[in-house]
Amino acid sequence: MKLNLTVRPVEAVARDVLVSNLGDSPVVVRVRLADWDLDPNGEMDLLPAGRTAATLQGAVSFEPAEFSIQPGQAGRVHVTLTLPAAGPATRWGVLLSEVRPASPTAPRQGPRTIAQFGTTIYLSRVGEHDIHPEVTGMQVLPYGTDSLRVSLRVRNAGQRHFYVTGDMAISEAGATRISAGKLGTGVVLPEGERLLTWTSPAPRSAGRYTATGSLDTGEPELLVAELPFDWPPSRPAAEREPPH
Repeated sequence: MKLNLTVRPVEAVARDVLVSNLGDSPVVVRVRLADWDLDPNGEMDLLPAGRTAATLQGAVSFEPAEFSIQPGQAGRVHVTLTLPAAGPATRWGVLLSEVRPASPTAPRQGPRTIAQFGTTIYLSRVGEHDIHPEVTGMQVLPYGTDSLRVSLRVRNAGQRHFYVTGDMAISEAGATRISAGKLGTGVVLPEGERLLTWTSPAPRSAGRYTATGSLDTGEPELLVAELPFDWPPSRPAAEREPPH
């Protein structure tokens, strides 16, 4: 679950998170707030609340912090969010709901089942127009024995996060397309970078080709990057800024 909220500074907004028990035994839910961050490859790192510069600690309160849910019923966590006027224009974190059986399981019945559900929260005082996506690097390298991998490095110079997805294609001289595919969807945090990759069968014959990425970042127009390359490569390709 994700909450993308645009708010006025110091003006409180409220949302409810619903946790349902679809099992046949009562459970106990414990709720806590955590920070998280992403590396360029999209690997998430969960951290204690208050550890990042864009933490939601102090901007989010919730109740109850612990409650029980009977089988077939649901519990509601009431969340209040207030973004300070100072500091990062966009903050993010995750509300974690840890679910445990209400009754301890006997050792002969195996270990207790514990589940943890996350509600990702983005809280921003700037609108969706305040994103500044740019492709800062593009690379084509061999991958395995019969494939190639295209990497695009996308930077967010704005103050609000955005999601990026898109299409990739390989064309030969004369703009004849020989392969195409979809990029996955990923978030690019404010002042952050994201590395998007796509794998394609390698061209069957040697020659000059062009890799083209058409990225949808939520803006009215697609962000397009192209990189000519020779196949097979005569030497390892350094990452280069694609021509615009």
